[in-house]
Amino acid sequence: MTSELDSSGASRGDRARTHAYLNDFLPGIVGYLAVLTLVVLFGNLDGTSPLRFLWAVLPVIPTLWCLRAVARHIGRIDDFQQRLLLQGLAVGFGVAMITAVTVGFLGIAGLDMRLAGWIIFAAGMLAWILGAAVSAKR
Repeated sequence: MTSELDSSGASRGDRARTHAYLNDFLPGIVGYLAVLTLVVLFGNLDGTSPLRFLWAVLPVIPTLWCLRAVARHIGRIDDFQQRLLLQGLAVGFGVAMITAVTVGFLGIAGLDMRLAGWIIFAAGMLAWILGAAVSAKR
């Protein structure tokens, strides 16, 4: 017979930490989607009003709640989970920085880099996900 301790499923503590993380994270995402919807519908981002710049950065405010949720989650999880999460973050950060330098030099060379921020963001987030997945497989 196998022991209950040999279970490969999530422990009660792991489930509680995941639940707490989702309770912290989901309001930020819901807020982001709500603000983004308002910005797209009413922000007139392609207009000429100086207020368009304020509208453009409004979706950043709820994402700060998401940052808070991740920081709190790091404080709640055990050392091994922290190590896996931080390894993924480190890979994502490194890829984002290399991408930023590459995009910067391409911009200096004259390439239209209006989407530079989104390219850097996407590369960093994708690398974070892949880095965390590779770390977890080891």
